[in-house]
Amino acid sequence: MYERNRLGQMILEHWQKHRPQMVEELQTANQLDQTIYEVQETTGDLLYELVSVQKMDYQAAWEIAMRKWALLPSPARPQSSLAGTPTSR
Repeated sequence: MYERNRLGQMILEHWQKHRPQMVEELQTANQLDQTIYEVQETTGDLLYELVSVQKMDYQAAWEIAMRKWALLPSPARPQSSLAGTPTSR
């Protein structure tokens, strides 16, 4: 079971609004929860890196993180390439 936090819920809502077909495909493949979990973890790590380590403005870091949500797994792109960065969890 993958734990979804507030960030994960925001990601899901964003996808449901802007990419409903992708959400449906992930649900059909039984990969929606896992994908949301991976993206929320990757996004959290990215935000930490940009804001805490690189001292970037939070709004600018948030915009970069949201752009990463568009790079999702598809039948042609395996999940390990999610957001262009490996997951370490």
